[in-house]
Amino acid sequence: MNFLLDSPARAFVLGLGLAAIALAVWFLTGPVDPGGLISVLLRFVHVLSAMVWVGLIFFVNFIQFGVLQEADQPSRSAISKWIVPRVAAVFVHASHLVVLSGVLLLISTGYLLGDWVFASAVYMPPPRTLMLAVGALGGILMWMFVNFAIRPSLKIVLGQTASDAQAQARARGIVKRYARLNLVLALPVTFIMVAATHLS
Repeated sequence: MNFLLDSPARAFVLGLGLAAIALAVWFLTGPVDPGGLISVLLRFVHVLSAMVWVGLIFFVNFIQFGVLQEADQPSRSAISKWIVPRVAAVFVHASHLVVLSGVLLLISTGYLLGDWVFASAVYMPPPRTLMLAVGALGGILMWMFVNFAIRPSLKIVLGQTASDAQAQARARGIVKRYARLNLVLALPVTFIMVAATHLS
């Protein structure tokens, strides 16, 4: 067991294997609709990647910024060299996966391109459609913050893009501002998506 738990990658694969067992049990209990299966798998990927993204939003805002502010210069340099780029890379990839799986999920459930996917019209309650549209727009806005504000500014802060001290200070401010905006939007977007799916 230690062999599996000593590595985060092996622990992740173990968890994925347990999820696959749950999926196999579902298959064994009766017939499975292919469209429903696709929707479930897409929702799983969407929720899992959103957990990673939102978790990192909280980590950056409540832990990383505070530690960087309190640390001495050698510690700050080590954090900026070893931790911040890794957090940023996972942050960016998770944001891509959330948006991609979200769009595919909207298509597979008939909210987008429903006439092309399904043989007959799919009824979508207007309140639910409106909530999903607002949630999706909020998620896309968060994705834009990550990729068009935080990511390029972070490259300046980390010295990956040539700049002077003034540009670095300005980039630090942009990173913090848009990380805070992501934190603000994470809560209502998550609530709206959950409510749109479960409220009648």
